[in-house]
Amino acid sequence: MSRRLVRSIRNISSTPIEIKIKSATSNDSFGPTATELNDIAILTSSPESLRQIIQVLTKRLNDSSRNWRHVLKSLTVIQFCMLAGSLDFVLWIRSNSYLVKTLKEFQLKGNEELAQQIRLKASNISQLIKDKELLEKKRSNFHIFRSKMSQPATNQRSSLDISRDTENLRSTQQIPINIPLRNTQSLDIKRETSNWNDDNNSNPSKRFWQTQDDVSKFLANISEE
Repeated sequence: MSRRLVRSIRNISSTPIEIKIKSATSNDSFGPTATELNDIAILTSSPESLRQIIQVLTKRLNDSSRNWRHVLKSLTVIQFCMLAGSLDFVLWIRSNSYLVKTLKEFQLKGNEELAQQIRLKASNISQLIKDKELLEKKRSNFHIFRSKMSQPATNQRSSLDISRDTENLRSTQQIPINIPLRNTQSLDIKRETSNWNDDNNSNPSKRFWQTQDDVSKFLANISEE
């Protein structure tokens, strides 16, 4: 039975919000995407949604080292929501800081590099939990960063303008005109297309971190002074 089928069966009794947070913190070799992170951060503003999110995160953080992706992805979600989520989420993680603190001693037999990555992320989050002024500054930096990312570029024509020009030209000329549209950028993380094989001889931490590269850079941009 495939992993996807098993997951679908387990999610029969789950709510849409639980399915979303489970997907973002799954055992798949890709994710969470920037879109998933942003959606979850927005959902933390609803008390009922927040309750469901923290239930899943609490379970994931207490998972065994065998499911290290659950742990690592949950830390990524927490780090992002501390910067972009509601203040209620911040209050929750402060009140339950032990969930992250224990991971500062995380061990994974046969993969010290990956264990170190998890310990480092847990340490960074713990620092934000303890330092209120630092967290407020990081949250402010994040909102400034996101505002800049959402502003349209100046002196550049949009793909919509180009499309309109194309239609105008076609209406005045009989010769077909093909004008390539400018590619647009997206915050969505490119998902890995190949399936994960737990029995292969490749380095799982290396493959995972390749798919996490964009998310790491995104978080790093608003973590710097």
